[in-house]
Amino acid sequence: MLIKSRDPGRYADYQQFESIRKLRAGFSNVFLASLTGTASLRSMGGDKAKQFFTNCPTHSQWFKKFSKGCLSRMGQVVKQDMAVSLELMHALVEMLEKEWEHASIPIQRSAVASVGAYATIAFCGSFRGPEVFLTDLFGLNKYLAADLSVDGKAYVIIPLLGRFKNELGNQYHLTPLIATTKSGIPVRIWVQRLVDTRLKEGRRNGPAFGDQAGRISYPWYEREILERFQVVQQ
Repeated sequence: MLIKSRDPGRYADYQQFESIRKLRAGFSNVFLASLTGTASLRSMGGDKAKQFFTNCPTHSQWFKKFSKGCLSRMGQVVKQDMAVSLELMHALVEMLEKEWEHASIPIQRSAVASVGAYATIAFCGSFRGPEVFLTDLFGLNKYLAADLSVDGKAYVIIPLLGRFKNELGNQYHLTPLIATTKSGIPVRIWVQRLVDTRLKEGRRNGPAFGDQAGRISYPWYEREILERFQVVQQ
């Protein structure tokens, strides 16, 4: 780990602690899968909760203190991504609205609807990026057809289908979002456009943000959104 720390890193002329600590996980996995590690492993507990006893060197008290001292001496350089502001989001929605009006062929309208729906759902639902891709097309179409209004305010249901945290199996997670936010972000309009373009493609099931085969291109969405952010910044 100390030798690895002297390699050049992304943010400094040395590797960060979070990078070199991965060597510990790799060593531990190899050790526990070896003959020595398997023979020395002991467990205690029931079906749900267990504790394991091992003589793996990276689980020792010495290594624990070494890691703590290493982190305290190296420090950490953290460079977080800037948050998407409300002004930036409105600029993006306005840009996408103009693109939607000028889109003349189905593939263009499908691309614009995908980016618009993804951006509004992620922003207004406070979802992490990968969580939006769990949106189910069948559920989205089902709940859009229902009249969901409370105290005169319309809502749209975002159905996420997948496995979350320690759950077993895939389950539905229904998240209600206001149809139009106070600042004017039209969530329902973009969700409706997404569903309409998928129906014209003959698709009613599967991931709402996937292609005909159900595949999701994560880099494509990232590239499409960041390129528009750059235009706004310029």
